[in-house]
Amino acid sequence: MTNLKRSAIALVAAGLSLVLILYLHPTQRQQPAEPPKPHKIIINWEKTPHAVSYNVYRRPYRSETFTKVGTVNNNSYEDPGVQGGERYCYAVTSIDSKGKESARSREICQTVPLP
Repeated sequence: MTNLKRSAIALVAAGLSLVLILYLHPTQRQQPAEPPKPHKIIINWEKTPHAVSYNVYRRPYRSETFTKVGTVNNNSYEDPGVQGGERYCYAVTSIDSKGKESARSREICQTVPLP
């Protein structure tokens, strides 16, 4: 495999397919692809006795690493930081009045619809 093809494959794997298409087909006029439009996911869970707030964690479906995306005082979270067509998994922890955080809940995964 040539270095050009290997570089092109690496670009596709990195999500830079637009650059790849323009580079491999410079004679074809192509409109730039629109970036995915942001959407939102709303998750709900049962209240926990003695909880004063909740931390919400998200991970992309293909990743094992959760990132804290918010803290709320109720049992619902609206996540506007997601992209259409992508799948995300969420877990929630409760925080008591002393600031102690519980273990993470069972995760729930959702796919964001395409526009």
